[in-house]
Amino acid sequence: MNRPTPALSSVRFLLRPLALALLLGATVGGAAAQTAAPAAAAPAASAASGPTLRADVAKPLVAAQEAVRAGNYQEALARVAEAEAIPALTPYERYIVLRLKAPAALGLGGDQPGLLAIFEQLLASPLLPASEKPPFVETAIKLSLNQKQYEKAGALMKAYLADGGSNAEIARLYPQVLALLGDHAGVIARLQPLVAADAAAKRTTPEVTLRLLAGSQLEQKDSTGYLATLETLASTTGKPDYWGELITRTARRSGFADERLMLDVYRLRQAVGVALHADEVGDMAFRANQAGLPAEAQTLLDAGYASGLLGKGANAAADQKLREAATKAAHQDRASAADSEAAAMKAKDGHAAYGLGLALSATGAHDRALALMNHGLSKGGLRRPDDAQLHLGVAQWRAGKIDEAKASFAAVKGSDGAADLARLWTVYLNSPARK
Repeated sequence: MNRPTPALSSVRFLLRPLALALLLGATVGGAAAQTAAPAAAAPAASAASGPTLRADVAKPLVAAQEAVRAGNYQEALARVAEAEAIPALTPYERYIVLRLKAPAALGLGGDQPGLLAIFEQLLASPLLPASEKPPFVETAIKLSLNQKQYEKAGALMKAYLADGGSNAEIARLYPQVLALLGDHAGVIARLQPLVAADAAAKRTTPEVTLRLLAGSQLEQKDSTGYLATLETLASTTGKPDYWGELITRTARRSGFADERLMLDVYRLRQAVGVALHADEVGDMAFRANQAGLPAEAQTLLDAGYASGLLGKGANAAADQKLREAATKAAHQDRASAADSEAAAMKAKDGHAAYGLGLALSATGAHDRALALMNHGLSKGGLRRPDDAQLHLGVAQWRAGKIDEAKASFAAVKGSDGAADLARLWTVYLNSPARK
């Protein structure tokens, strides 16, 4: 999987004015201003209950408030400027100036750095009630992101979410901002619990979330975590790219018997939809023929020729030679099938019966194949019981017996790779994206 590069360029926030009830809820009023303010202006404080505005400050602010309510933001800013020009404003007066300046400037848009400065000043004011703070923080976050001020946005997001902020868009974008800031440990700490919660609730985690987590795990060199996330990506999306990398990384793990199990790796890749290149199809067919499975080899080669992958270029002669050999051996196996089965049933161990069943599985004779394989397993004496159990699961999958295949894969043990492949088969069979 190509490591995702976090980017917010596609997320351009549309800054809509906050509700006037929030922005104007603490603004100018008659009793507090001790002036002839319009009756429509709700009092923010009374002389007996809190700070007040001087009359000369209140007058332009009342006009600004009405202009905001009317959508006349340019006029509102002009009236706010009049109030700002009055000497020796008190902290409360400066706070009310900001409360009116914010919606007016937001309504006009354009000067985003100036807008952000206004909202930062408001957030820094001890007069801003805690209950009214969240929408101001949300707007400051959006302004910061629009200006690509990610450090500022990250700090605001962290505080907002820690305080219980519930904006789902901000919660979704926070890990992306952390990744942009290089805080990959923070991304993992934020996303892993979400992915675990989704798994527990049998919800599908969005692909973009999983890719972000995987990218940070790669940056942190967390190979175990990365493989787990890659597995979830493969399972939930069914995309061959994820499956291909997952299988490849699994086969490269220390202790994996890649040479012995390469045919099984190819089988799994084909099952999950990973397209094999021409040389891989040829190699898979060669390994199948060498393993005494000429019918499987012939099927692969015939399909390779039909699709145009094989029979041309530098390998044309080798492809043709292998096809002829596999076709001849498969014909001989079919001709002697009855005698081979009779001999296998009389054998002291189950090796011959099992091998014959596995060969038949590739021909579509599923019932006979599974009967012989199960007979061979019950008789015992197989050299690699875990490989045999793995191959039984594949044969059951070919026969459409999915539950039986899952049981067979679950029985595969060991640490040389067979169990790893069996587990990936199980992941595939349980995948909601499996077709």
